[in-house]
Amino acid sequence: LITGTHENTPQVVNTLYGPEGVVRSDSWERLPGSYHGSGCTLAAAIAATLANGLELPEAVREAQEYTWQTLNAGFRPGMGQYIPDRFFWAREMDEPGTGKA
Repeated sequence: LITGTHENTPQVVNTLYGPEGVVRSDSWERLPGSYHGSGCTLAAAIAATLANGLELPEAVREAQEYTWQTLNAGFRPGMGQYIPDRFFWAREMDEPGTGKA
């Protein structure tokens, strides 16, 4: 999986390659700000979805969706980078301390 997170574009384009070439390409709205932990979150989510029995292309799509949601709900503990909120699914988005949403 090659991610487009460091490109200066309005969308992040991630492309999964296999032995025969491109397997899938997914686009995500680029969120404002800088994040710490997005790559780790994506890698762990891919591993988890594979461990749950999904095939690689679907595991990558599901993991990207989850990761984007964690970033969208991310929080900024100070003046630095945003941190992915990996528990976004466990609370209402309008609760205090649940990030930018």
